[in-house]
Amino acid sequence: MFEQQFRSISKIDFMERYLSEKEYLIIIVISPKYYDTVTASPFGLENDERTLNTVYIHKQLQNEFIQNGSKNFRFIPIIFPGAKKWHVPTWLQNTSVFSWPRDLHDILRRLMRVEKYNPPSLGPLPTIISIPI
Repeated sequence: MFEQQFRSISKIDFMERYLSEKEYLIIIVISPKYYDTVTASPFGLENDERTLNTVYIHKQLQNEFIQNGSKNFRFIPIIFPGAKKWHVPTWLQNTSVFSWPRDLHDILRRLMRVEKYNPPSLGPLPTIISIPI
């Protein structure tokens, strides 16, 4: 019964809910297949549901990135084995890109929104002495 209900839910509607709620972080899995899918000509794409969903979601993410002034607030691009830095979409290349499994700890910190380095606490203000000339 659960599987029937799950299959009846549109994947796009499911993703739209998470795309519209800005408090969610979004992991973008970078692979050669992902790169080929999102950079292909619309005429060269396969017409299956996975491909169409991938392209649609990619365009939604890219639009959000542009609307945010090209600032990345919630996307976590992760390069998986077999992929290279050039597989990262152009619009994400100037942001922090992680490699799996090498950057596991940095990925976890990003997901938990914990900084790697904490700034030291402020010390006392300096004393300014003015000497008349």
